[in-house]
Amino acid sequence: MQTRSLYFIPLLLHLSATIFSMDIPATIPLTSTEISLSHSHLAQRFTRDGRREQKEGNYEQALEKLHLALLADPYAIDPWRYCGEIALKIDRPHDAITYLGHAITLDPNHTQTLFALANAYHEIGNLTKAISLYQQLYDQHPNHPVIIYNYAYVLKKHDQVSQAIPYYLKSLDLKPDYADAHFGLSLAYLALGDFKKGWKEYEWRWAAYHEQPKTFHQPVWDGSEISGKRIFVYAEQGLGDTFQFMRYLKLLKDRGAYVIFQAQKPLKTLLTLCPYIDVLITEDSEIPPFDTYCALMSLPYAFGTHLESVPADIPYVYARESLVNHWKECLACDNAIKIGICWQGNAFYTNQSIRRAVAAKSLPVTTLAPLTQVPGVHFYSLQKMNGEEQLANLPQEFQVTTFNNIDEEHGRFMDTAAIIKNLDLVITVDTSIAHCAAALGTPVWILLPKPADWRWILERTDTPWYPDMRLFKQKDSGNWNHVIDDIQQALREFVAQKKEQQ
Repeated sequence: MQTRSLYFIPLLLHLSATIFSMDIPATIPLTSTEISLSHSHLAQRFTRDGRREQKEGNYEQALEKLHLALLADPYAIDPWRYCGEIALKIDRPHDAITYLGHAITLDPNHTQTLFALANAYHEIGNLTKAISLYQQLYDQHPNHPVIIYNYAYVLKKHDQVSQAIPYYLKSLDLKPDYADAHFGLSLAYLALGDFKKGWKEYEWRWAAYHEQPKTFHQPVWDGSEISGKRIFVYAEQGLGDTFQFMRYLKLLKDRGAYVIFQAQKPLKTLLTLCPYIDVLITEDSEIPPFDTYCALMSLPYAFGTHLESVPADIPYVYARESLVNHWKECLACDNAIKIGICWQGNAFYTNQSIRRAVAAKSLPVTTLAPLTQVPGVHFYSLQKMNGEEQLANLPQEFQVTTFNNIDEEHGRFMDTAAIIKNLDLVITVDTSIAHCAAALGTPVWILLPKPADWRWILERTDTPWYPDMRLFKQKDSGNWNHVIDDIQQALREFVAQKKEQQ
């Protein structure tokens, strides 16, 4: 009892502070029946109410009910765990760790609590703690496919990709149709450069994302003879993915196919300049007749692409010549080494995990300020849609030229592509600008987080996808300092080389 009493005081203090921070009414009217209930029964009632609100998606109301349950009985594990689950759901992982930490104190081996706590530590980037908890869960449940999959997932996120693969495989031995494990395994293989295994498993992406590929009466193209046939290919993911994988449309054309491509609307004007696309449409367009079809990112699998056969005939994206000449005249007075910069990915995704991934690979523009110490360079902003407001707070020595109202009159990416063709170099985070610039044939240096996306392959500073791209990867997750140091040194060498060529 003494231990219980000592624990009770700080527990109530923390709980009261949590409740007051949520603007819960100071008084909660209770009926005479409720007053007569034991604390335990009252806690159970509020827990049921909270759980009902949680299932209906009323998360703040659920937290209010569950907090009342905990005031009635701070030693009930379920309200703590449900509060932790809700905090994770509403993107408050640090709060989740607090709630779940109390639950673990009450029951150190509770499987669901350990699982949620491991997920919470993963969300805040504490992968070492997450791995430790998943290892504990795995030791307790060595044949639970979901636990094994999550253990593999967090190992991969910790850049322990080779170590993750046996756990993915074991998870699939136990549950052969486990889509998440298949997809995770595909990304592990691709990150290791094992494209033969990777592309096959990558076909599970649809099921993993709970989506359906487009289906038609015509057959899906499987890499068979395509000469003289009309093939319909559709973009399926982000703009950067389209820029990267549309190179396969040229391969189809080279094989004698008639290529119909359905692209995202923002790319329509730019991609009309690609001579290997016979018909370009968007989602709201009628699809012309075709003989066979394929999702864009299934083309590497259909072509049997391996590491040595990545098609890298650059450029395969083109800027409008009249705009290239226009921006050449506009920039003619600048005799410095012209460098485009982009620092922020799309921050407007509704999906939490995607937003976190974008945040991990983005950086404040001021992080690039040390590059100004390299003489003879001039920076141009290629940032669009979000992140531009950061330019208002630059250090005085960090001069960045911006372009007003570009891509408005001529279409999305049209001025941007023409400007990029007039730059000596683009330094960017992993976003569509990186792929667009590289596909246009302009040298690109890309800053990558730890872990980097699968497409950049482990232990490489170059990429088979773009011959003129250099990869600058974090050594420590979230730390860009050494990346900037490496880029600064490389930039000095780049400037010196350019001067020698003049």
